[in-house]
Amino acid sequence: MLGLVKSSSAWLRSQNSRRRFRVLLVYLTGQGLVQFTNLLTGFLLLRWLTVDNYAQFIVAFTFQLTLGFLTDLGFSGTIVALVGPRGDDPSVVGSYVRSGRHLRNVMLACLTPVAAVIYIQIARQHHWAALTSTLLFASIVASIYFSGMVSYYGAPLLIRGRLSHYYRHQLAGALFRILTCGALYLAGFLSAWTTSWVNALGFLVIGWLYARESRPFATLPAHPDRTATRQMAQYVLPNLPSYIFFAVQGQIALFLISFFGRTRSIAEVGALGRLGQVFVLLSGFNAAVIEPFMAKIPDRRVFRSYLLIAAAAAAICVPICCVGFLDPRVLLILLGPKYASLTRETGWLVLNSCLGYLVGVLWTMTAARRWIYWTTTWATIALILAAQILFLLRFRIDSTMNAILFGLTTTSAYLAAMLFNAVYGFIHGPKIKIQESPTVQQAVEQVASMEQILD
Repeated sequence: MLGLVKSSSAWLRSQNSRRRFRVLLVYLTGQGLVQFTNLLTGFLLLRWLTVDNYAQFIVAFTFQLTLGFLTDLGFSGTIVALVGPRGDDPSVVGSYVRSGRHLRNVMLACLTPVAAVIYIQIARQHHWAALTSTLLFASIVASIYFSGMVSYYGAPLLIRGRLSHYYRHQLAGALFRILTCGALYLAGFLSAWTTSWVNALGFLVIGWLYARESRPFATLPAHPDRTATRQMAQYVLPNLPSYIFFAVQGQIALFLISFFGRTRSIAEVGALGRLGQVFVLLSGFNAAVIEPFMAKIPDRRVFRSYLLIAAAAAAICVPICCVGFLDPRVLLILLGPKYASLTRETGWLVLNSCLGYLVGVLWTMTAARRWIYWTTTWATIALILAAQILFLLRFRIDSTMNAILFGLTTTSAYLAAMLFNAVYGFIHGPKIKIQESPTVQQAVEQVASMEQILD
């Protein structure tokens, strides 16, 4: 017992341990406050908006997510991995930020007309007012542009480990959303389109604060850097079919029920999706902590770290699934009386959210180690499509329950594909090699020399 106390005391006194503890504390505090505020906003909207208004808002939000994925195509997620150990060089970081934002804006300009046509068809299907639909779609485009500021100007803060500043600005945007929505509700002006515009302006607040904060850490060139653009393209290209595929697949259940189901079913699927937001607190840990950690560690530590992180994520999911199946009423209290009858659907929704969280953890580690290949991309798409086709041959997506089960089938296939991708990555190593900074290379050589002496 005394030995355990001494070892624990020594661990706490070590500089690395204190640094890791501070990172964990800042993450839990910052991410916890941000996500609690966002979750509270979402659950309040379930009570403040009518079922029809909430259905309209959810369709707009779904379009925002899908179009956002298609405009970004994963370029924002390449910055941490491609910068790697060169995070102390503002010109390197800025070159990737500049190239990524340029590519995103070009894609947004190209895809907006296509998205408008699809959105108009859904609005006509449910007989929504033309003015409301127009204002909602305009908010979608604004949200995507402003969220691009958040993604790219936030990356330098994560690279430099400034988590407290990163979450402080996130909290400012979250507070703006909940306070503005509350004021509109009390004034009687809260509707689907005003809520959607508040969401867009919340991204603008965060993006502006990030841009101001990241100036010392990212020197943006006047024009996109060709080398940075080429590396980002090389990183994304093997996974491009997968990004396009999942941009649609991630919300396909709600799209299908938007075309074939009732307006109330749209609202129910969206309301149950709020329960899945419980995992946002955990998912934020992926980009803020796990990705930078996995991107920097030496190869000899990757396998053990991968297994430990995956096992910890799986252990977190077990008690949450038990609650969803054994006593769903505990979770349905959060949704309010309008959705209290969804007891049967809740457990399956929670299971789907748990599997989706595991997929996110595995994908974060895969992307950080640059395990991006054409083989795994097409294998993933084929596996998911096969699972979905088998489901659609037997069921029709015209009810809330079937929409949830369709999502569960998709996520299960995706999890299996992520495991295959990991095995392939461990065997073949990173797809893209990056040049380490001289200081890091020297440190690695010194460690190797010390190990040889000890041996």
